[in-house]
Amino acid sequence: MELTMYVIPDMAERTAFFEHLPARRNADALLVFSFDLTEEETARLDDLAMPVVYVSQHVDGRPSVYVDDVAGALHGTRHLLNLGHRRIAYVRTEGACGFSFSSQERLVGYRQALAEAGLPLDDDLVVATPAGDKRGAAEAVGRLLGLREPPTAVFAEQDEVAVAVIWTLRATRIEVPGQMSVVGFDDQPVAQWFDLTTVAQSPSRIGREAGELALSLIDDPGADRERHLVLPTHVIPRTTTAPPPGPRSEPQLPPDGRKSGRLDEGRA
Repeated sequence: MELTMYVIPDMAERTAFFEHLPARRNADALLVFSFDLTEEETARLDDLAMPVVYVSQHVDGRPSVYVDDVAGALHGTRHLLNLGHRRIAYVRTEGACGFSFSSQERLVGYRQALAEAGLPLDDDLVVATPAGDKRGAAEAVGRLLGLREPPTAVFAEQDEVAVAVIWTLRATRIEVPGQMSVVGFDDQPVAQWFDLTTVAQSPSRIGREAGELALSLIDDPGADRERHLVLPTHVIPRTTTAPPPGPRSEPQLPPDGRKSGRLDEGRA
């Protein structure tokens, strides 16, 4: 079988695709990867006389393949909790077309881990940044550092966001992981370059399972067209996570109340 790819980089291409639906011609199945669809667009694809498989997202009533984002974020946050962190921030993306399903599920997993540990949910610890925006990431980190009780760890929704957070922290002379631990999600190549602790998924396995599901639906018209394949994730600990720093010790004063290490005026 042959594979034809359609890349939709902007709204003009998106509008043209759904107006003409080129995938309708000489195709046996369509796979939709990480693409947030409107109800109208979903209905247009439902009208195609072929199986439509959704990848890296859950779509009710349609076949889909995706990782367990809730469990992944739960385990990533647990990793920080087990290291002793109790003030853990969550940095999510905003305006990232195609990833709203994963974004919402990962936030749920983060909150579940905190609830499981008996920690209160603090909305001030959840901040957002535009995807791929270094300035936005810096502003998000600034909001966290400006809190009366800043976090000692950050869980970032994506590896690219985690790297931007690390870059900002190091630029402000905050050591990672000495003063702040950082965890990402996805295990993209950039995670290995930065030796980033992350929640890993396997893109090759996701693609393989999606392809096999599409082939099974092509070969067997009576196959379950509402089947969902949920794949596991796992935490890869690297050098961006460590136990939180200990409490700062206050300077000790001698019994007379004066700070040591200085001479009184008029004395040798």
